Amino acid sequence: MPSFPLSVRPVLAALLTALIMSSSVLVSGSATLIPAAHAAPAPPAAPAPAAPPGTSADAAVSMDLVSLTPTSLAPGGTLEAQVEVTNTSSEPLSDLSLDLRTRSARVTDRAVLADWQSNSSPDTSGTVLASSPAQPHLAPGEKTLLTVQIAAEELDYSAEPYFWGTRRLSLTVTSEEQPLSTLRTFVVWRPADATDTITQSVLLPLASEDASAAVSDPEAFARSSESGRLASVRGLAEREDVDWWLDPALLDPPQMPLESDADGPAEGDADEDLPLGPVREYAPDPRSAELAALLEESVGERTVLAMPYAQADPVSLQRAGVVRLAGVVHDRGDQVWEEHGIEPRAAALPVDGAVADPEQLDSVLAAGGTSAIIPASSLRESLSSTVTPSSVGIYESARTPGAQLQLLTPDPELSAEFSLLTEGSDAEQTQQRLLAETATIASEYASAPRHLLISPSADAVLDPAAASAALDALAEAPWIESGRTSALLDTADHQDWTTDPRSEGEELYALGRITPEDVHPSGPTDNGRWGTLAEAEEPQLLDPAALTELDAAWEQVDTLAAAMDDDSPLDASRLEILAGTSMRWRGEPEIPAARAEDASARAAQLQDRIEVVPASGYNVISDAVSVPITISNDLDTPITVRIQVTSDRPLVKIGESKVVEIPARGQIDAAVDVEAIANGTVTLTTVLTTEDGRALTSPVDVPLTVNPSWENWTTLLLVIAMGLLVVVGVARARRTGSSTRAPAIRGPEDPVELSRSGRSTLDTSAAEEVWSRRADTSTSTDATPDPDPSTAHQSTTDQNEEGHR
Repeated sequence: MPSFPLSVRPVLAALLTALIMSSSVLVSGSATLIPAAHAAPAPPAAPAPAAPPGTSADAAVSMDLVSLTPTSLAPGGTLEAQVEVTNTSSEPLSDLSLDLRTRSARVTDRAVLADWQSNSSPDTSGTVLASSPAQPHLAPGEKTLLTVQIAAEELDYSAEPYFWGTRRLSLTVTSEEQPLSTLRTFVVWRPADATDTITQSVLLPLASEDASAAVSDPEAFARSSESGRLASVRGLAEREDVDWWLDPALLDPPQMPLESDADGPAEGDADEDLPLGPVREYAPDPRSAELAALLEESVGERTVLAMPYAQADPVSLQRAGVVRLAGVVHDRGDQVWEEHGIEPRAAALPVDGAVADPEQLDSVLAAGGTSAIIPASSLRESLSSTVTPSSVGIYESARTPGAQLQLLTPDPELSAEFSLLTEGSDAEQTQQRLLAETATIASEYASAPRHLLISPSADAVLDPAAASAALDALAEAPWIESGRTSALLDTADHQDWTTDPRSEGEELYALGRITPEDVHPSGPTDNGRWGTLAEAEEPQLLDPAALTELDAAWEQVDTLAAAMDDDSPLDASRLEILAGTSMRWRGEPEIPAARAEDASARAAQLQDRIEVVPASGYNVISDAVSVPITISNDLDTPITVRIQVTSDRPLVKIGESKVVEIPARGQIDAAVDVEAIANGTVTLTTVLTTEDGRALTSPVDVPLTVNPSWENWTTLLLVIAMGLLVVVGVARARRTGSSTRAPAIRGPEDPVELSRSGRSTLDTSAAEEVWSRRADTSTSTDATPDPDPSTAHQSTTDQNEEGHR
């Protein structure tokens, strides 16, 4: 609560502003009337948002703030500053000293902080309040530590509690009383009776640069674990005063093959059970498993927000229509959270300030996000407003009536400054800036409680030592109360907030309901302050073609997994595919495409270890036969496959497909029933598939010669039937008397025909004469000679038979 009546505070604010502006025209005076930062020459652009300025190229010395104590200066205290000075010139320096100056007016505008710190010109305005002991000599390239101290009373700050807040300091290095360079920083003046506070939480993004580095680039992964991003995660995650925005992939170490000296069976030492060599075992990657265990043990009561698995980009996946991969990312994340017993407070997606607009927030809703992390500068009506609201709001979609999205709105400047706490940076300078910013916010004229959120960039590789020191300093600051990010989300759930900064209730002063008209792009300006941009940049989503390739690679891996009893060998390929969907690859389509190619090659290499061993051919000499199919499995896990056999000609009938199990590093002979229909040669085509019919191997063709035994039996039956017909005919003929032969004709040759044609024919003239006489003397047939003697016997036989009838 404010320590000064609210009715007086606006007047004081106006007076302080006028004092700061008027002080710019003064060139000298007491320590309480020293020119403000505006009097200095225009500062150069900051190299990064909110970054302390670098040393000028022509400066004789460089300055590094080693320490500035205490965190909060109170009456009776002593201010001490230590600066490391390096002689960057080519000449030795003598009589080096560190001079301290201040501006006694309290800073009430955060823009003043940025302007002050970005100015690196020598400060010669006002009185030097304290100096360090002189350093007699400093050779080129040498360093020295200069320390200056001053009692709080000598700074002449007002002891009234309502004048507590940020003050500006300048530390100038002089040589022989000539200013060489100035380092500008801050100190927070906090009289004992000051009571104003704000609540603050720090949300750390915990993710690796590349979720698949353990399998795709082990060396880079090792470097990251030892001194890079993962080392930073390990060093900061255990702190109880930070919340996590966590990639579940860090809790899901990939299965990797254990090192083995034997790649196959030794010569002369074949194993009948393992004809293709020993089975390799798989275990979680040791470094990944160690980090996962640390995270699981350190969760505690902190707030955990869920990143998409492997930092996947659900918005790009949804826009590209790659529904399966989007579902895999969601399901994989849910599985990891459930396995580790962690219940994330929300599924959060980031929205960069430069692309912020209603369309982006609607895309987060469409992609399944329950909250968005967006800079507060993209939602505030005026960045120059005198009161900073809490970092929470609710977006009401215009595209989908009734749809709402929780908004976490980190302070962009505090977040950018925290991101500067990297190795080699001026961490002490950044720490003092953080303290000054938070003190300036806490001393704003507001009575409603406020809760700020700091969330550094996910791309920043924080130095654990520097970040921890800053967090310790924030924890020591009496104007800061540590809070949890979940409290902001609870406020959004219940919408129990106020939009009046001078409310006397317990509701948070917050952004409240955000309409599409309230969303605009924002970004850092030259001096590190964030401002509204003229128009939103076009978001660079992942290339749809690359995502389609990743989806096809996933189908290949998923097919192989369906046949494997243990799919640990596929962890590498799966992780590489999912890591290829990371939002880190926006604008870099070649990376997802390369990941898809690598994963597909890995899967193909494994799939090639399943094969049908081709045979030279088969001969079928019976009606039905079981054709042996040899299947080899060189994987480190048993597989279950379906044998699909087809014929190119309808000379055979193939039995139903069979499902068989092949042991790891083994092979079997599976029998396929074939029924012969006709003689000929056919080609049998064998393909191994999963149980649901997805192909695992390329077709293998084997010739089959068919000579069914039933055709031999048919031929034999026909011969037997014909023989029976002959026998039946003979028997019938004997029964009916048809066995008597027709009489032969005998007689002399016809001499005329013989001489004419050379053919021997019967001379019929004699027979005609006989028959003529026989016709004339029909009553004397017995005396008539028969030209064919055999006819007499035939006639007798006919007469006898007639008599029997």
